Amino acid sequence: MWILHYFNWAGTPAEFKEFANTVKTEFAKSEGVSLIGIFIPTSEWHYVIVWDVMTYEKLLQTYKSYSEKYGPLKMSLGKLELFHTLEEVPFL
Repeated sequence: MWILHYFNWAGTPAEFKEFANTVKTEFAKSEGVSLIGIFIPTSEWHYVIVWDVMTYEKLLQTYKSYSEKYGPLKMSLGKLELFHTLEEVPFL
């Protein structure tokens, strides 16, 4: 399943660079959560992180572990979109 995490950054540019590097390093250690990349979307959002995950719960668990170790994310607003395959949620 792919998850897109759109967010508006509430920290400084230097803090974002540190955050991005830490996310790449820390989340690489997490089994079942794979970072596809951090992008700048053509929408009202500052950034979007794209994940390939085994389950939504696994991503939440990884975010929780990250926050316990590094503190809350410096985001003023965010939104998660989940993309399921037709095999995961068969509509046909």
